[in-house]
Amino acid sequence: MKLSEVLALQREKKKGNGSVAKSRPNAQPVAGRNSTVKVVRTRETPNPSALQFVLNSQILEHGNLSYETVKDCGDDKLGKALFEKRGVITVYIMDNFVTVTKEDEVDWNPLKDQVWKTIDANVTLYKSKAAAKINIDVEKFLSLPDREKLDAVEMVLNRSIRKNLAQDGGGVEVKGIDGNVIKILYQGACGSCPTSSTGTLQYIQTQLRQQLHQDLEVKSV
Repeated sequence: MKLSEVLALQREKKKGNGSVAKSRPNAQPVAGRNSTVKVVRTRETPNPSALQFVLNSQILEHGNLSYETVKDCGDDKLGKALFEKRGVITVYIMDNFVTVTKEDEVDWNPLKDQVWKTIDANVTLYKSKAAAKINIDVEKFLSLPDREKLDAVEMVLNRSIRKNLAQDGGGVEVKGIDGNVIKILYQGACGSCPTSSTGTLQYIQTQLRQQLHQDLEVKSV
């Protein structure tokens, strides 16, 4: 199937949604919870205000969920419960971990223990759909419509970048594209990490230039 045909199918699936594609999957909490799923350890991240809580089982198979306010949580009981803890400012969920970012002036003691117990008490399993795979003609990349460019960018992020960021408890969301400039928003531990505006940004830009087009520029918003 040609690139144009694959992307046309994706546009049909997205018809009716005027917003630009986001990294967040179509994930919904599954009714009930599995009491055997628990936090087994924490992992420090490059951001001293973000801590990764690692579970003994996967809770989200595809994509990620990123909450910056309690309103973002919708029907997610786990997200809402975490925002009830004083000092919690973001919640990021992916694979088998939950990354919680706190206010800088709030100490991890006793917040760490509170968050651990809150996750254990409200852990949620999520339904999600895998992103569709697409083929890309890199020679024609800059001439593609913005939505098709974004689909291609999402593919590279999923394939080469998000797994690496997840190891540090963070992620990245594409907010838009303007010509050859790709606008991104960091999630989880990456949100206020000291290296997010330098090393991490350069890494993302390099990957996108190598796999899509050498003139691409990445900016954090």
